[in-house]
Amino acid sequence: MIKRDLMLHIPVIHKGYINLFSSQKKNINKIYLLSESFLKKLSDFKPDIASLEPEMVKSVLEKFGFENVSIVSEKKIESLSKNKILLINDEISRNLHKKFLPKTDIQWQSVFLRWDRSSVLATNSVSHKVSKNNFDKKMMELAYKEAGNSSDWWRQVGAILVKDKKEVLATYNESLPNDHTPYQVGAVRDFLNVGEKPELSSTIHGEQRVIAEAAKHGISLLGTSLYVTHFPCAVCAKLIACSGIKNCFYGEGSSNLDGEAVLKAAGVNITKISI
Repeated sequence: MIKRDLMLHIPVIHKGYINLFSSQKKNINKIYLLSESFLKKLSDFKPDIASLEPEMVKSVLEKFGFENVSIVSEKKIESLSKNKILLINDEISRNLHKKFLPKTDIQWQSVFLRWDRSSVLATNSVSHKVSKNNFDKKMMELAYKEAGNSSDWWRQVGAILVKDKKEVLATYNESLPNDHTPYQVGAVRDFLNVGEKPELSSTIHGEQRVIAEAAKHGISLLGTSLYVTHFPCAVCAKLIACSGIKNCFYGEGSSNLDGEAVLKAAGVNITKISI
């Protein structure tokens, strides 16, 4: 197997990273840690106080047995763009790829942990008309693909906003201020049952993010369609009902209190899509 240079930001060391280093050690040529000054250009949020400093991470990796570890700045990125690179599938690395390494040979690796699916899907079933339309299925497939970007270990939710039969926004449930937050300070949802106190979360839901991004970019939601992997929670259902979104397509049902009743009362068409 061809060796690659691993380029990444490690705000906190957890089992996901240990698994990565253990499984990929023989395939890693060099490790480049992103400098703190460079990170400021790769995220809209300021570095978290709980984040490990690159120098500390470098020391840990060297003790782990990696000999070629260095801290890379923005100035050196261009000289590395022709190398074969291994990136972590997190917000920082996706921005790095988009802004600085768009033509580089990239291989992606996840370090985020996942609960067993059977433990996650504690649901109250909902029953609605089912769409077998090819366009609807394609949009739902995109929503599930987007969900894969989430760092939430409990449930990964993707959302696609469609206007005039065109995809205009794609989001997922995202931890704030960065997608490593639950690994740094813990996840409050670990102490609550599914559907209990949905307002207590360090994560912004995919539906909430769609509506927020639409507001930021001046996109009217009137008459639009939302494709979301999981049936909206009670809070998101109310946001959707008041936003002007006309159609809500979902892939899986979940506990939602009065979410379904609120959507129907607002005239939102609810459709299930099985893929």
